[in-house]
This record gives sequence, structure tokens and C-alpha cells, in this order.
Amino acid sequence: MRPVTAAGTAPPRRTVDPTATLIGFIGIEEAASVVGVSPSAIRLWERQGLVRPLRTGGGARRFGPADLARLHAIRRWRRVEGLNAAAIRRLLETPTGSATAGVRRLDTGDRPAARPIAGRVSQPVRPAVSRPAQPVGGASVQLADRLRELRISRRLTLRQVAERTGLSVSFVSSLERSLTGVSLATLRRLTAAYGTNVAELMRDPGLAAGRVVRCGERRSTEAGTGIRIEELADAPSQLESQLFVLQPGASSEGYYAHPGEEFMYLLAGALAVWLGEDEHYELDPGDALTFPSTLAHRVQALGPGETRLIWINTPPTF
Repeated sequence: MRPVTAAGTAPPRRTVDPTATLIGFIGIEEAASVVGVSPSAIRLWERQGLVRPLRTGGGARRFGPADLARLHAIRRWRRVEGLNAAAIRRLLETPTGSATAGVRRLDTGDRPAARPIAGRVSQPVRPAVSRPAQPVGGASVQLADRLRELRISRRLTLRQVAERTGLSVSFVSSLERSLTGVSLATLRRLTAAYGTNVAELMRDPGLAAGRVVRCGERRSTEAGTGIRIEELADAPSQLESQLFVLQPGASSEGYYAHPGEEFMYLLAGALAVWLGEDEHYELDPGDALTFPSTLAHRVQALGPGETRLIWINTPPTF
């Protein structure tokens, strides 16, 4: 039986002239090995309409570089962010929500030159250091408890949260028990569903807010693999000021958007920033970037060392 898309129509099969030479294309067994999944998982994703490999005259599947990039994205969304097939399909079909373009640039070397910032001459993006996408360990117990408290205070069931966010019920449950990690994009998706933001999630209501935040006393949380967020202000303000510390290769693991404006100032390391589907910047120490938060964005640390930046949102919506 042919797969049926969300619209109810079967996607056309991509066929190729059996006499053609498919240079750079591989079969399903090799594709599964490259991506790190089983061939049966790829067949399931094909039935769900998430991927459409080429077919030879004999019906054999053939996967090219773009297909492999798509498979990597699907694997990450399933294992790292816990998204279901419907949510992944929406991401793949939405230009600003799709991460496959970014995956191709980082994984296959198909990188366009970054656009100039403040008159600087743009340079090709440096390749990111390879890093596993799977989170190391689960979310902190403090973060897991806080997310559970928020859900209960909003009188939401696990299924209702899953429906609001596109995450699976099992993923939300595992996250609340600190059994799985959470990416920056997923954390933003959850706080939006609860009507709050990451800064409020990190705030301890039992502590009095002061004007001065000492270096060793900043509130912090782990947001995804290799990302630490430290709060630079305690007192209520229209500025949401945070210090982001990213390990090599760490990324937001997807696009997200929200109301407001954003300002980034890079202190150390190197950072790639994607805005929508067209803009792509590489920041070095001393560079600054501003953009509207409503523009879907994602980030990834580049180079071998730690990346540190001051990231400000206004109003506090992240």
C-alpha cells in the first residue's frame, strides 16, 4: 500500500531511469548505517511521508546527499526532541521551520557564504566540530520538577501538552522524570505552551531579586546538550539578559520564534546564526547581531573551543 500524506493523497514515487548512473547515491542498508537507524525505521518514515527516496526500475531505494540530510534531521527530531510524525511533517513542509537546509550546510559542506555584518566582508562558514545529537543524560532534576509543576498548575494532562507542542506523550513524561534531555528549541516550545518563558522557568520565587548579580551567584540551567544559560539579572525588567555558554558543536536543535527583539554580543568562540531560510551569519568575538524575535532562528557553536555570548531579549519572551 502506498503511503498517504496528511492531505489524504499518496505522494508520487520518485523514479529514475534504470540506465542512469546515480553517482553519490546509496542503498537503504548503507543509508541506515550512515544515519544510525535501522532500515525498518527508514521504511516507516517513508510510509509516513517524511522521506521519498529515488526508486530504480526494479524498485530499489536510492538515497542522495539531500535525502541523508533529511534522514539526519528526522532522526534528531525523533530522538532528541521527541516529535511525532505529524509535527515532523509540518517542520519539513514549513520553510522557516525546516532544519534540513541547515543540516545540509553543516553535514555535507554545502555552505553558502555568510551575509556581511555591519560592512564586514563575508567569509565561508567554518565547519562545526562533530558532536552527537543525542543528549548526554537527562534534564536536571530541578528543571524536570519545575516543568511538571508548571503543567500541573495549568491543569494540563500529558496528552494536552503533547497536542500543544507536537511532542510525544512519552517524551514529555520522560522529561518530567529527568530521564531525557531537552533542546533549546523544545524548551522554548514547552514554556510557550505553559504561557511563560525560560527566564521565569529559572527564577526561584523564594529568593528576593536584587540589583547586583554576583559572578558566582548567577542562576543557571542546562538547555540541551552542551548549552548552559546563566541569568544576568534578577530584578523584573523589560530586558531579559542572559549569558549563554556553548560547548563545541552545541546547537539549539531547531528553529523557534517568539515576540520581541534580540541582541547578541559574542565574547569568545564562534557562533553560526540562521534567521529564517535566507540569512546566515558567522559571529566572531566582538561581533554583535540584532534581529526581530518573530523571525525563526537557530544557533550552533563553531570551532574547537567554548563559545560564550551575552544574549538579550526584549520584552522577556524567551
